[in-house]
Amino acid sequence: MMDKPHRSAVMAPEPDSREALGSQREITDWAGVERELARSLEEHVKIGLTVDTPNGTRRLRGFVTVINTYLKEIKLREEDDWQWIRFEDIRAVHI
Repeated sequence: MMDKPHRSAVMAPEPDSREALGSQREITDWAGVERELARSLEEHVKIGLTVDTPNGTRRLRGFVTVINTYLKEIKLREEDDWQWIRFEDIRAVHI
C-alpha cells in the first residue's frame, strides 16, 4: 500500500519560485497558509488573500471551493464571481 504524501508537501509552491521571491514574500509560514486554505474549504470560512497579479498586488475575499494540488492552485469564490489562484501567487492569508 502506498502512503499519501503529506498535504504540506503537495500544496507547497515549487521550491525554485519560493526562493526566487525571497524577501518579497509576506508568507513566513506556508504551513499556516495551508491550514487556512484547508479550513476555508472544509468549514466554509471566508478568508482574505493577498495575491500577486500582472498589475501588482491585490487583496481578495471569499471562500475556497477547490484545492487542486496537481495544478497547484485554488478556486476562490467571491460575491458573484470566482477565480483560480496559483499557490505561488499567494502572499498572505487573512481571516
